[in-house]
Amino acid sequence: MPVFGRIIDRLPRLAEDAIDPEAMPDLVREGDSLTAFRYLAAPPVSEDDLKTLAETTLSATALRSNPAEARRVRDIVLHIIDPHRFPWIKEDRAPTRHERDRAVIASAALVAARKVETSRRSGAKKEQEESVKAALRDMGYDEVPSREIPNLEAAPGPGEFCGESKLGDAKADVVIRLHDRRVMPVECKVSNSAVNSFKRINHEAAGKARDWLDGFGRRQIVPGAVISGVFNPANLETAQSEGLSLYWGHRLSDLTNFVESARFTG
Repeated sequence: MPVFGRIIDRLPRLAEDAIDPEAMPDLVREGDSLTAFRYLAAPPVSEDDLKTLAETTLSATALRSNPAEARRVRDIVLHIIDPHRFPWIKEDRAPTRHERDRAVIASAALVAARKVETSRRSGAKKEQEESVKAALRDMGYDEVPSREIPNLEAAPGPGEFCGESKLGDAKADVVIRLHDRRVMPVECKVSNSAVNSFKRINHEAAGKARDWLDGFGRRQIVPGAVISGVFNPANLETAQSEGLSLYWGHRLSDLTNFVESARFTG
């Protein structure tokens, strides 16, 4: 990413007490520039976290007109900047040619690795969703079009399911209407580390489950998640205690057994 070279060359000027009114707006423009700026930190800071910490929208217009907000964004990143890639910043000196080149290569490699990781996880998640749908079809469930589901009357009918749909205020990867008329939103989650699993299962899936249970009621909805990869057992236990049923992607028979058990027999 050539953008890293441009940003790294501007770091000494950026670190000065007085902040150039054009410096921050230019650095946080959407796209590669903002990504590169966030990846100066160790570990890289997400766009949402940077917005929260700096209490700003990261809008070029807002930062240009508000030097105080621009300074907060600058100070946050410089405070958590990677000291191994950018040792000259803390030492208040110019980098050597070798240090600069090494920082550019290491930073670009870090972004590339994260993009590959995200792409693989996205592909695995999509495969997982298709596996869930195939298992439901094998049971005789019919797939119907995705839709907005503001209330349970708008959900698929008994014995039907739909792909990604907005259920209440949050999207579910798959929405199933069980034969006993309860609605089962299913999230598909893939995690490549125990640390990452907290975000995938507790923050995302369990967070949605809490909202659905509060909004629609425990007698009407049974949130579930199909998971694959590496998860911290403690995170899984917490998610289950909050009302989220868990099923392993390599053992979808547990999910289909539950769905079958809900078949109306009255």
